[in-house]
Amino acid sequence: MSTQPGAVPRLKRPYDPEELDDAVKNRGAAILVEAYSREECETFLTQVSAFLRTHPEEADYAAGSVLASFQGETTSSLHALIGRVPCAASMVLHEDLLGCARRLLRPKSSTVLMTVAEYMARRPGAPRQELHRDTFSWRHVPVGEHPIALTVMAAMSPFTAENGGTWAVLDSHGGPATDPAPDWSSAVQAEMGQGDALMFRADLFHAGGANHSDSDVRHIFSTGYQVGWLRTVDNGTLSVPPDMAAELPEELRELLGYVPEDVLGLYKGGDPGNALAAR
Repeated sequence: MSTQPGAVPRLKRPYDPEELDDAVKNRGAAILVEAYSREECETFLTQVSAFLRTHPEEADYAAGSVLASFQGETTSSLHALIGRVPCAASMVLHEDLLGCARRLLRPKSSTVLMTVAEYMARRPGAPRQELHRDTFSWRHVPVGEHPIALTVMAAMSPFTAENGGTWAVLDSHGGPATDPAPDWSSAVQAEMGQGDALMFRADLFHAGGANHSDSDVRHIFSTGYQVGWLRTVDNGTLSVPPDMAAELPEELRELLGYVPEDVLGLYKGGDPGNALAAR
């Protein structure tokens, strides 16, 4: 692991699980260098483009969505990628990212859900976001040493200072989502090459940067993992209905909500997998 003073810790392949877990849990964030190959990134962008070209109504829907009001008019997006973008399933199941999530969330939950799987394109003119915590939607849940959710921002194209690479405030995790944001002087920018992935605790203060470039669109694959008893951003069982879910790997069905957490998420009082077996 390499860490310049004040910078987000960077890990190179093969990632050391202990170093990764320590950086994310105790500093709040880590960059996995080359988490995705160039080929994976280009395949993702090609498949997203192909889907939007044949489903222009989805771009219109995303532009008027709840998340769009937060992301702004200079950001285009596509949500609920599972079942729409073929390579998204394997990207969500990235063994190092999901492995870290399972280990860090284990003290709080026996199962893991996928918070979101989305594509974002931050175009020139996109403003800098305000520093925020992704746990704001769950602001009533107590927080502390162990995270309840983790966020991943993967660079499908380079993240630079000019095109608005994500800002993060290391060591700012662990407090309520309603805490006032820290001063910008404590934030550092995560510049990344294509395929790098920034993984951070959802209770870490962070913000998308302003895109000051003339023509450089910043392409992002965003996903997240959370404890199995919190409601997700993406509604997995609506986005991926039983007929489609039955064809997916068991581990991905868990992330979508087709596995119960104790007595939560049941189907007719039993395992939601029974809805798939009946198909």
